[in-house]
Amino acid sequence: MKYKTIAAVLTSTLLLSGCIIHVGAASADVELNEELTMPAEGIAHLDISAGAGSLNVVGLEGATEIVVNAEIHTTDDKNFTFTLEQDGDTAVLVAEHGSTDGFWNGNSPHINVQVTLPKDMMLTVDDGSGETSITDLNGDLKVNDGSGSMDIARIQGKVDVEDGSGSLSISQVSGNVYVDDGSGSTTVANVGGDVKVDDGSGELVIKDIVGEVTIYDGSGSITVKDAGGLTITESGSGGLNVSGVKGGFNVDS
Repeated sequence: MKYKTIAAVLTSTLLLSGCIIHVGAASADVELNEELTMPAEGIAHLDISAGAGSLNVVGLEGATEIVVNAEIHTTDDKNFTFTLEQDGDTAVLVAEHGSTDGFWNGNSPHINVQVTLPKDMMLTVDDGSGETSITDLNGDLKVNDGSGSMDIARIQGKVDVEDGSGSLSISQVSGNVYVDDGSGSTTVANVGGDVKVDDGSGELVIKDIVGEVTIYDGSGSITVKDAGGLTITESGSGGLNVSGVKGGFNVDS
């Protein structure tokens, strides 16, 4: 595994009338740019645990290694974890910031992460907050996301997403899709398998689904267009717009 670090630490000190004033001493900005790599031979699965910050994961055809680049915004104590380790046939990536006291120039510490990996690798993500993008994978995908927008596209496997809050878009998936969503708009489109959605609140749009669609909805409008079948086991408040359902259409509210 290779490890590269570039650090930039910004501090300001002012001497005035015999006094030393540390501007932002308790919240000095520290920015690190780091890279981790691991050969993909013998690795079938990548497990990502990320805290606050954006996460971008892309599968690459012909890739022979996992490459992780991080932009780390931290405090003077550099209380964060950024590691990539092997556990059997699983690579484990951790990118998390520890707890800090005081202010940090109005900005919370966070780590922005970009990952490239072989397309055939399976992926599991446990993400705290921030924008998330996951694209171009041939393996199964499982995501547990706290908050922030999420975009998932071009997955040649099944997709399982548990999302707390924020907009969610899932498209171009060959396998089954399961979504447990707390709040925020959700769009699922172009799926070759079945789709099951347990939706708390927010607009729900499902379209171009080869298999059966099953919805348990709390509140918010529902639009289903072009699906193999549709069952709505519970529909809360909000409008319902359905068209192009080829099989059975059942609503039990």
